[in-house]
Amino acid sequence: MADNRKYYYLKLKENYFDADSILLLESMPDGILYSYILLKLYLKSLKHGGRLQLDESIPYTPQMIATITRQQIGTVERAIKIFLQLGLMEQMPDGAFYMSNIELLIGQSSTEGERKRRARQANRAALNPGGQMSAICPPEIEIKRELEIEKERAKEGTTRARRLWPLRECFPV
Repeated sequence: MADNRKYYYLKLKENYFDADSILLLESMPDGILYSYILLKLYLKSLKHGGRLQLDESIPYTPQMIATITRQQIGTVERAIKIFLQLGLMEQMPDGAFYMSNIELLIGQSSTEGERKRRARQANRAALNPGGQMSAICPPEIEIKRELEIEKERAKEGTTRARRLWPLRECFPV
């Protein structure tokens, strides 16, 4: 039976820590700690599309965020205030926090998707052993074109049978 669990992940670009908001954040006192909290919150919000919530109806409070990030409540409250000012986080009308720009960072896969990806890669490797393109037959359109040219030349008295032998192995006439 297939394991169909979903996996969420962050896709951070190589210049993530060079963004103005992250540079400002890290330059503050306890800024590295705030950056660490921010990454944890991004990860916690992945399952709900950027919303920080325990389940479908319970949004995280600052106290809950302090517990899940293993930080002091005062540090988390200061971090949330800074995140809101820098636009890294928004507060929704229902009180839940939303991690801004999370759409740019979210990736998602499942075990079934991973299995299919591995199967596709294995198929590509089987079709192209050793990286030589000569093992792959040309598309049907090219074959039809070559056959039409061969028919025209056969009418003229010359054939290209020797040049088309790989095509005939792939697609017998």
